[in-house]
Amino acid sequence: MRSNKGITMMGLVIYITSFLLVAGIIAGITAFFYGNSTLMTQELYSAADYNKLNLYLVRESEQVGNRVADIVLSNVFTEEEDTSGKDADYITFSNGDKFTFDQENNLLYYNSICLCEDVQNFKIDTDYSSGKEVLSVMVGFTNKSYSCKYTMAQ
Repeated sequence: MRSNKGITMMGLVIYITSFLLVAGIIAGITAFFYGNSTLMTQELYSAADYNKLNLYLVRESEQVGNRVADIVLSNVFTEEEDTSGKDADYITFSNGDKFTFDQENNLLYYNSICLCEDVQNFKIDTDYSSGKEVLSVMVGFTNKSYSCKYTMAQ
């Protein structure tokens, strides 16, 4: 009688198949994880940019006597069309500070400082119906949009 020690052809096929199956499962989980982490990074990045914009707009709205001096719009509308929330090229305040939206490069500037990147739209509207000046701002990034209203200090 002879001893059958070692790996048979059937055993080798089973080992290779199980190894490929485990490697495929790990690759699928890894690809799913990295795909979601990239999405989360983009959302966190847009949230950080919005927080910077919000900080500067709150500072502008809290300055006593500061008002919206001028809003220059990128689109021209007739009187019959809805003019609320148009894309703005820039908004200027009475203290001289200016927020500029560069539509070609998708950048938003505060004076000469680049506040936000990857901005798809920037809409501004002012409302005086409450007796106070209220500035409505909507900024849209590639994957998320934010909006807020700022009541200008008296």
